[in-house]
Amino acid sequence: MMTLALEPTVQVAAVTAGGTILVTLIGIGAEFLRRQTRAINEMREHTQEARDQVANTHTTNLRDDLDSVMFRIDRVLAGQERHDDALRQQGAEIAGLRSDIAHERRERLAVAERLDDHMASTNA
Repeated sequence: MMTLALEPTVQVAAVTAGGTILVTLIGIGAEFLRRQTRAINEMREHTQEARDQVANTHTTNLRDDLDSVMFRIDRVLAGQERHDDALRQQGAEIAGLRSDIAHERRERLAVAERLDDHMASTNA
């Protein structure tokens, strides 16, 4: 059997090179783990933020809350329709009053004209 014997300087160089490679690999592994840890911590923070946004912290059901809001909106819309009807009615009444006032004015002017004519004929 043949044994491979290396010179001491070659052995020292091989051990030194092996040690350097091992230290380099350990450094690369440590940097990789540090980056992974930072990424995991960042992901954990984002996950917590998302959880805080969607967590149900109130005692009522969201669907019940929405139904209640929709019912109130329907009541507001019904009230708005009543107000619209009242405004239309008031508008019609105002238009009627304007018509009555215009008629009264025409009659008053006609009476004033007849009175002026009568006064002019009596004084002449």
